[in-house]
Amino acid sequence: MARQDLKGKVAIVTGASSGVGWQAAVRLGEAGVKLCITARRVEALEKLRHELESKGVECISVPGDVTVQADVEQVVRECLTHYGRVDLLVNDAAVQSYGFFDELPWEHLTRTFDINVFGFMRFARAVLPHFKAQGSGHILNVQSMLSKGSAPLLAAYSASKHATLGWAKCLEMELVGTGIQVSNVLVPSVATNMFAHAPTMFGLAPKPVPPTYDPDVAARAVVRCATWPGRTVVPVFLGGRLLLWVNALFPRMGKALMGRFGARMQMKDEPLHRPEGNLFRPMAQGVGPYGPVPPTPLWKRLSATAGLAALLGGVVLGVAGLARAAR
Repeated sequence: MARQDLKGKVAIVTGASSGVGWQAAVRLGEAGVKLCITARRVEALEKLRHELESKGVECISVPGDVTVQADVEQVVRECLTHYGRVDLLVNDAAVQSYGFFDELPWEHLTRTFDINVFGFMRFARAVLPHFKAQGSGHILNVQSMLSKGSAPLLAAYSASKHATLGWAKCLEMELVGTGIQVSNVLVPSVATNMFAHAPTMFGLAPKPVPPTYDPDVAARAVVRCATWPGRTVVPVFLGGRLLLWVNALFPRMGKALMGRFGARMQMKDEPLHRPEGNLFRPMAQGVGPYGPVPPTPLWKRLSATAGLAALLGGVVLGVAGLARAAR
């Protein structure tokens, strides 16, 4: 689709009390978008609203839970009452829970799907009638690299992200010719408060699979997708496009590495008792875009990229040598 001028557009951003949702709202506001931000935490939303308004961004905050249909409808209704329209939905609200699949409480599995999957769908169904009436609109989903991949301890989260990407692809086909666009941003590990909020079954603080990126990387990708809609984008190389290529070419290698080391890679040597986290009730701590794990320094990401490239080059040369020898 052609480039969209974001100035004056109206966007609803879910999950805006921290992480990518918070930073995406900031970047969209800087691009001239009028905002309706929502999440469960009232004080966090008000803090973000004041920050945005201090920069000259028009913004309203409407607290709500994506698992409660009445809350979803209230957010959309207040957005329409205040602005008279809505042009963009940024689906971001998400949770995760760390544990082996057969040891996770069943309620964690269903709650993860209720927020990550049905939360996206509830908001999409709430805005679609208005998009269809005006002949335009854009549903932009903040997905994950685990929408196309997998990791031990994150079976519920990964499955939910596979589900939302599959749903988004179907929805995109159904909306062809309506003027309504669907986009997806496949976010890598980002240094957000998700890791300060997630439940863990191991008594140890969780951490993201490295490398970890600044949340602003994802937020800027959201703005690019809003500007050039109708795409599924992977905004990084090492923890994104390269990873997809490696998994496609050498699926056994990734499976072996993550199967052997993946669980330990996601645990700090830091005791922590957090069996429920923010699944059922919001947590007061962890407001804003950044969390307890800092982004991986650029030099480390470049070193890892060079090392992986050398390894892949060696594998390719070895396979080529074997093929020549077999002739």
